[in-house]
Amino acid sequence: MACIVLLWWPSAGPSQNSQWTTETVDPAGESLSMAADQDGNIHISYQSGGAVKYGFRPVHSSRWFTMEIPGASSQGYVGMATRLAVDRQGNPHVCYTPGVLKYASFDGKQWHIQQIDPGSGLIEYNCSVAIASDGTQHVTWYQYSAPGAAYYLHVKHAVLQDGVWMARTVDFEGQTGKWNSITVDAQGTPRMSYDSFLKGALKYAVFDGKEWKVHVVDSRDMGTEGAYNRGMGNSILVNRDGKAQISYEYDDALLYAWQTATAWRVETIDHISTTGSWMGFRTRQALDPEGNPHVVYEDGGSVKHAFWDGSRWRIQIVSGPGIERHRFADIAIDREGTIFIGYRDSSDGSVKVAVGHPPRAAQSSSAPPKAER
Repeated sequence: MACIVLLWWPSAGPSQNSQWTTETVDPAGESLSMAADQDGNIHISYQSGGAVKYGFRPVHSSRWFTMEIPGASSQGYVGMATRLAVDRQGNPHVCYTPGVLKYASFDGKQWHIQQIDPGSGLIEYNCSVAIASDGTQHVTWYQYSAPGAAYYLHVKHAVLQDGVWMARTVDFEGQTGKWNSITVDAQGTPRMSYDSFLKGALKYAVFDGKEWKVHVVDSRDMGTEGAYNRGMGNSILVNRDGKAQISYEYDDALLYAWQTATAWRVETIDHISTTGSWMGFRTRQALDPEGNPHVVYEDGGSVKHAFWDGSRWRIQIVSGPGIERHRFADIAIDREGTIFIGYRDSSDGSVKVAVGHPPRAAQSSSAPPKAER
């Protein structure tokens, strides 16, 4: 197990060894997703009152500009999820569920709304989006049922080619991908993480140009006794060495998997108390300029931030618990190392962003010493 240093701060936000401020984006919102573009602007998507909304914070400014995405709504469904990515031009792309999977993209002048894989059946839970450096757009989601209400319960992927979304099922094992995350490496290869709920496993898939190659990173058969449902709330990124890193949860722990040349190194970052339902399992992560991972997650209604300082994990409380149960935390880090942690306020349901710098971390792009799986 990793060495953990706990830095406990008041529920108003982190303060020790850091300079943090808190900004209000919107009086109400949930299902947040954040990204920083190459210029240091910060983008956020969320849903509020049945509408899909988008927020923009210019670099070196503390002012947020928000808007409803025209034509984007929850379509009468509850438990809506949004996920955002930005392209090399700094334009936002947002997928959102449930019911049907829709995709909103901004071309610099206006928003365009598309339905992905129409007629495929009912879409539920999470989606994820990633944009390659050449502009190729990728989306993953959980296909809950096929047309006619027959259960399907598989993770799917679509790529936009010549103006057409080409969709396929990634994994036909039962109940795969309720939690899913996708990224694209420097070569344009899509990589994804997702859970296999029936097997209690975290899976990792890479597209080789023809098919998805699927690997098991961790499972209840490989893991610690009592760790039953592994892979929930997963988030994937690729480090500067081209290796994947995945944050994820099981019933009462936050874990981290580092890809090596031959296997995976898995460690426990923190023991947590979840708030129940599928929304209660959620991790998001980003790399700082030194290549160190930062993970945001929820613990008993609190928003927490764990970061690797080059030799060990350090943990901060960003916002303490309150009336609001689910916090929908996400993170973005700009090229200067400024950290932006978005979350739903625990007292009034507003969308807040904590902005700051942690203690300076050492350069690191490799995993700590750990037994391989």
